[in-house]
Amino acid sequence: MIFNSFEFLLLFFPGAYLGFLLIHRVGGWRAVYPYLAAVSLAFYAHWSLLLVAVLAASVVANYAIGSALIQLRDRRVLAKLMLLFAVVANIGALGYFKYTNFLIDTVNAVSGSGFSHLDLILPVGISFYTFIQIGFLIEAYNGTAERPTFDRYALFATFFPCVTAGPLVLQSEMFKQMGERDDRAYSPWRVMVGITIFSMGLFKKVVFADTIAPYADQMFAGVVAGGGLDMLTAWVGSLCYTLQLYFDFSGYCDMAVGLGYLFGIKLPLNFNSPLKATSISDFWRRWHITMTRFFTNFVFSPLAMTNTRKAIAKGHGPVRRYLMAAAWPVTFTFILAGLWHGAGWTMVVYGLIHGLALAVNRGWQEFKMPALHPLLGWSLTMAVVVSGLVVFRAPDLATAGQVLSSMWGISLFIGDAAAAPVLQLDLAWAVLLVVLLGAVVLTLPNTQEILRSYWVSSDPEPSEEPSLRKRLLWSASPNWAFVTAVVLVLAVASINGYSKFLYYQF
Repeated sequence: MIFNSFEFLLLFFPGAYLGFLLIHRVGGWRAVYPYLAAVSLAFYAHWSLLLVAVLAASVVANYAIGSALIQLRDRRVLAKLMLLFAVVANIGALGYFKYTNFLIDTVNAVSGSGFSHLDLILPVGISFYTFIQIGFLIEAYNGTAERPTFDRYALFATFFPCVTAGPLVLQSEMFKQMGERDDRAYSPWRVMVGITIFSMGLFKKVVFADTIAPYADQMFAGVVAGGGLDMLTAWVGSLCYTLQLYFDFSGYCDMAVGLGYLFGIKLPLNFNSPLKATSISDFWRRWHITMTRFFTNFVFSPLAMTNTRKAIAKGHGPVRRYLMAAAWPVTFTFILAGLWHGAGWTMVVYGLIHGLALAVNRGWQEFKMPALHPLLGWSLTMAVVVSGLVVFRAPDLATAGQVLSSMWGISLFIGDAAAAPVLQLDLAWAVLLVVLLGAVVLTLPNTQEILRSYWVSSDPEPSEEPSLRKRLLWSASPNWAFVTAVVLVLAVASINGYSKFLYYQF
């Protein structure tokens, strides 16, 4: 089930919300949490009962191990062994479903073997709910997590607005909201704000992302079929995919936050106008924010601190210390982050591109090089981002190589940039959409900026005053009610077919 389906909008959501209000009236918030956990499993069951069994088994096992880790805080050796076992088991289960056939392909390519693929179904959102629970296990081991009741843990691990495509919530963000609370389940303000955010996200997905998607799909499909590209077509198609993914993911993030708020749970922000970033590090502070936070907290920081101590102990100079403590850890971290997105060499290369770019960015700062003009910094950042997304989208490295060769007018060791331009892409409409949607991205405020006066995220509220003009800030007024209604009606009217969110495949 997807948020942009009539099944969800007309059946699941109204039924789940009505049940939420009734359960709260009868049993208060304590009764709401097991109800929402059950609703979340029902939402997930739409894909497959077998996949629900995989999710439920993961929840039960990780809750048991996490509870044991909390009780074993004073027995560090045993707790460390248990944590290691649990992390390996989680990664092993994720690897079995997600990476087995990639490993088979790699073995076949290296050894010339003829092993066949296994008939595996990739559980929707397995990367998300696995990493959410690994985060809980690590925090339980570190002593920063209290043992929750099972129903609250189950809701934390399966909450339907974020189980399929994030955000990657931390236990502290969820459990502190599930303490003693006396607020009402129904509030006109909560409904108005939640519906507004959800409507904005739905509009981004079905009007913006799904409208520009065919042009990106057409370009990549044409290259796969053997077509050639000229530079203009390559750039337009790549920008179309960049904007498609931007609005697809941004739309999902808005809908997740809006739904969570409607059901009484604030979620962390996961998207903050990343295409306005003027450096690659700024980009990753804005794009998939919770994934960046996870890999920073649990991979990069421990590795960087360990290597920093080693470099200092060995008396290395600034260059070797930078390579050991910054360049290598960030590159390795983003190769893992790339693989987290999917099983394939394209994802490894995607992670490598961003890892190396971040390493250069850190080195630039480390050695106090002159600050770049914001426009130059933005241009270089977008060059990396768009090029990286070509590799991210391409089905294989050969396709990515041909598109990148055409974009940059260079000959790569893969692909054929010299092929005659034979793709029939409606460039006029594609360019118009790129210009219009690019203007939306770069000039208009994002959702949380518009809703700044009504902070709905579990993130700390910014201390500064809203920078937008008052008329652009959302308020409970007839004008904004009309705007929201128009946005929602246009979005629902634009739903056509079954368009999954792109991040569902990860």
